[in-house]
Amino acid sequence: MSTSASKTKAAALPPEVVCTPNEKEVIGLVEAASQEHRPFSLVIMDGRIFYGKDYRHLIGRLWQVQRDLHVVLHAVSQLEAYEQIPIDLGANPQLLVFKFRLVPFEITQLIRTLTTRHAADQQSSHRSLNLNAQLLEMTSRFEDVSNRLCLEQDHRRQLEDQLCKNQRLETVGRFAAAMGHFFNNYLTVIQGHLDVALSGGGTTSQEAILKELLIATQRAAGVTSQFVAFNRREYLQPAPLHLPQIIEAQAEVLQKAVGEQISIQINHQTGLPCVMADQASLEQIIFNLLIHARESMPNGGRLMIQTREVNIPDAGAASQLHAEAKPGNYVVMSISDTGRGLTAEEQAGLFDASKLSSGQEGGADIALILVLGLVRMQAGWIDARSVLEVGTEFSIYLPVASGPVPEAPVPGASFAAMTDKKLLGQKIEEESSTILVVDDEDSVRQVMEYVLTSQGHRVLTAADANEAWAIWREKASVIKLALIDVKLPGGVSGFDLEKALANEDPTLPVIFTCGYSPTSLSNAKELKAGENFLPKPFGMVELLNIVGQALLKPARL
Repeated sequence: MSTSASKTKAAALPPEVVCTPNEKEVIGLVEAASQEHRPFSLVIMDGRIFYGKDYRHLIGRLWQVQRDLHVVLHAVSQLEAYEQIPIDLGANPQLLVFKFRLVPFEITQLIRTLTTRHAADQQSSHRSLNLNAQLLEMTSRFEDVSNRLCLEQDHRRQLEDQLCKNQRLETVGRFAAAMGHFFNNYLTVIQGHLDVALSGGGTTSQEAILKELLIATQRAAGVTSQFVAFNRREYLQPAPLHLPQIIEAQAEVLQKAVGEQISIQINHQTGLPCVMADQASLEQIIFNLLIHARESMPNGGRLMIQTREVNIPDAGAASQLHAEAKPGNYVVMSISDTGRGLTAEEQAGLFDASKLSSGQEGGADIALILVLGLVRMQAGWIDARSVLEVGTEFSIYLPVASGPVPEAPVPGASFAAMTDKKLLGQKIEEESSTILVVDDEDSVRQVMEYVLTSQGHRVLTAADANEAWAIWREKASVIKLALIDVKLPGGVSGFDLEKALANEDPTLPVIFTCGYSPTSLSNAKELKAGENFLPKPFGMVELLNIVGQALLKPARL
């Protein structure tokens, strides 16, 4: 009665055969071989060893240790109900049962056949494992690619949302620019008539009222110009300015703007240098921040305007101060209030232009967005700090100028300049000229005609390019100057009309007018304010200055 087992060393070598006399050693050998990763491929057992024993437990134990082990059970004819053995063991394909005892030749054939099959099964199993591993790797890669695609899709959706918001802002900006053009036309009429009324004299109270109206008109014109410039992202021409003088010149108007319930306190560091900035932009920045402070103090309070000089020595100090800060010398204007203050969420969205049209609470308003854009146009930056129930402080950093210091600005200074011009009642015929005025706004043409004719000039007016061309064909010999609005109806612009006139008479001086910013106009001609361009709105002094200079220039060759 014996039990034998065989191992497969390699495909080209004969199998290794191990013999054992009892079933206990069989289990020990199979367990040891499995732990050494050199498992048996076949166990052949003589059925006579199971007389009076439970063969099911032994074979089940072997398959528990090694699932793919082939078991051959022979000489079972003397066992009771030997036909039930395969059924009792679950009809396992790894089991062979023979009724009679096998001879050595048959055992040898079984060993060769089953060990070869076992080796083939193992190779197939290894290939399956390799394929499974490759499949898992490919699945992992697909998951990575899928995750990246999801992230890219999320990023694309965010970009699309931002693009939609930017497009909406661009649409609002274009609308604001178009409205600014019409607004400037109306301001031109108001400012022109106010200049004319002031030059004619009147009672002291009437003159004071007219001056206040004119200052308000000029300030409204500055607001419109800043909207147009901000929409087109154009940088205004900076100049050396003394910031305390500009603040003091605006103090009376600013106090009226915030109301009597709010007291304004102004404090300046002595000996401050000039800043390099645009005056209209500075005035608009101050005005917008004061209006924002007024809204945060509905029941009144105190508003502080302070100026001081700051030196930022290096990039390290700049990075600690503000994300947009750069080394250099700056004048800081701080505007603080004693209002309700801002929450962290409100501070985070204070200058967020994407929230302008979303209706979210705590988002930015257009006035602060305009302030941010104007400050950046001056090569500076703005810092906002706030504490709930304490107040908010805005600090504007402006670079120090290196140029000469201009005289302090004085509100209504244009009135003094009018004394250098002829009064409306003085007509000097030898200085009069025939001037062609082309503008689609009737009221603008009327006020320009009134001012120019009152100074002794003869004025021919036209509402569009076709009407102007008809007048030119008839009166070309007497026309000495053309004032042309760039934006004309009928599909022919002021630039097109100027080209046609230049072909007829290259010596004719032409002055363009427009309510848009000159750099936003698509034309190769260079427009210079005060020389060949009169931006709207303009007053009597600006109109007479540019017309007088154009008529005094020698004819073009």
